[in-house]
Amino acid sequence: MTGRHTTIEDRQAQLSALHTAIFCNTKEPPKDTDPGPTPMDLSDQELIDLAHRAANGEKFGRLWRGATSGYPSQNEADLALCALLAFWTGGDAARIDQLFRLSGLYREGKWNKKHRSDGATYGQMTVEKAITDKTEFYNAGRARRGHDHEDQKSQATDRETPTVTVSPPWPREVMTGAAGIFARTYSNYLETPPCFLFMDYLTLLGHVISGRITLESEIRPQPRLYTVNLGESADARKSTSIDKPSDFFCETLGVRAINPVLGVGSAEGLVEAFRKTPRVILILDELKALVQKMRIDASVLLPCVNTLFEKNSYQNYTKNHPIAIDNAELCLLAASTLETYRNMFTPQFLEIGFINRLFIVVGDGQKKFPIPKPVPENEKESLRQDLHDVLQFVGELSANGRYAIPIDPQADKIFAAWYFGLEQSVFTKRLDTYGHRLMPLLAVNEMKDRITAEIAQRTVALLNYQLAARKFADPINADNRIAKLEERIRRLLAGGPMLKRVLERHGNKSRAGTWAWKAALKGLDEEIAYDAKTKIYSQRSE
Repeated sequence: MTGRHTTIEDRQAQLSALHTAIFCNTKEPPKDTDPGPTPMDLSDQELIDLAHRAANGEKFGRLWRGATSGYPSQNEADLALCALLAFWTGGDAARIDQLFRLSGLYREGKWNKKHRSDGATYGQMTVEKAITDKTEFYNAGRARRGHDHEDQKSQATDRETPTVTVSPPWPREVMTGAAGIFARTYSNYLETPPCFLFMDYLTLLGHVISGRITLESEIRPQPRLYTVNLGESADARKSTSIDKPSDFFCETLGVRAINPVLGVGSAEGLVEAFRKTPRVILILDELKALVQKMRIDASVLLPCVNTLFEKNSYQNYTKNHPIAIDNAELCLLAASTLETYRNMFTPQFLEIGFINRLFIVVGDGQKKFPIPKPVPENEKESLRQDLHDVLQFVGELSANGRYAIPIDPQADKIFAAWYFGLEQSVFTKRLDTYGHRLMPLLAVNEMKDRITAEIAQRTVALLNYQLAARKFADPINADNRIAKLEERIRRLLAGGPMLKRVLERHGNKSRAGTWAWKAALKGLDEEIAYDAKTKIYSQRSE
């Protein structure tokens, strides 16, 4: 073209390389390889919470509580839990060991026993095998990119929209001591769920000893419970579950020792009951009657019963009906249908916090006996002796005054791990309060003078059950309702600061209710600010 002479040479290799680079790029994209064990930035409590919420969370929960059913031996159960922990910790041996020591399966002597010539303990060998056998590990980064393992599926579940659709499984491993023996014995002759019998026995026991034992704590809790058996229709045998334990206690100790009140129509009526004795237990075969009395506008029965859950006194002085209750110890044992319980989810009961003062037990009876046989007298006598033994044990502990049961360090760690790992929701209100009451109660039920690791594990199992039961029985998906209210407030303030009354009007506070409104504001505490002088809400600056 230019007239210049050019030598043409063989450059096929270079041409092929250029062609490939431009038109035939067959280089495979980098694969999303599994990085293997990855150190976790999450705290131990956050990992425990993730494991409980995973697709196999029920399996993890059983092992974490110490249940070994379904495994040939506890050693096999130990390995199964370590394998799950290996996944969630990214194969971090030290963290697996640390977490396992907080679980219900931990056996100090066994775990620390040396089994190899190199000094390796049983625990180290178990953790080592769990990591070696594991082929996949949890990776927070991969989970965020959408390549999550089956065990990570539940991370997408919004905590504020619980999806419990079936009644939660009862942790049968908690049924120990005198209460456990009673529940198992009577359930052999009745169609009543053992969980009802167990908690009703504990409630009655707590009533009898409420002023004699406590927890070694500044708050000095009394082991008083407000227990409600929930079930549908007559199939749950709710009334039977209340009648049999209360009759047993009355027959064994005498009616005066129990002081049952089978119905109350007003706060004035409760005053009369306490004039006879400082300890009263409301025993109601149908909670509905009490709820109806509490709904009466002029009645102070609801705030009275509500206050006496945590305090030993109540005063309401008016010109015509002064009410004063002092040095009182009130317990509640009732049966209720799910419908009655769910009908209490109104501002009247929610705003005062009555519902989260109840320990609910969900159960259904099973058809076993067309005509239930009587419990043999020799078996009843053995149960009576068990109760007398427990009360004698409590008497010895409290000979010099109310006995404060100390907590072992390992037990304290177990309860602390549960407490700091507890989700933040409306369902967790006063769960820790019940923990403080259940620990001393479960201890004396087993005739132990201290809170051991086993007692703490059983307490945590009951509290986890209670959380699941509350979510199951909640009729209005309370967490989701508050989440929507939070979003409404967030959007209103996105447009700029607003006066308190304006925000409340546009946010429909009156429709949501004071309780829900306060809960939503509390949930937004880190996002919004309130100036008390100007009464203005605004978004916090980044």
